[in-house]
Amino acid sequence: MDKESKFFIIEKEYFLGEARYSIYSKDIFNLTTATRKLLALDELNNNKDITYHLQKVDPYLDDSKDTVILANGSHNSDTMI
Repeated sequence: MDKESKFFIIEKEYFLGEARYSIYSKDIFNLTTATRKLLALDELNNNKDITYHLQKVDPYLDDSKDTVILANGSHNSDTMI
């Protein structure tokens, strides 16, 4: 696993005086790609009520393991402890 930080692009939308946050893309990006996409989104965006931000992905969310190893050593992908 590489040590390079990964980022989500977060969309912040104001509607009726309240902010709503959502993940713009389900993909995670390295800092260079995320910054490029963020700048492109900001440049193309004409709506002042929508802004885009970067959010660093916690390392546990970027884990490539698909299974949970139980205390007794067995593997189970359907059960979370």
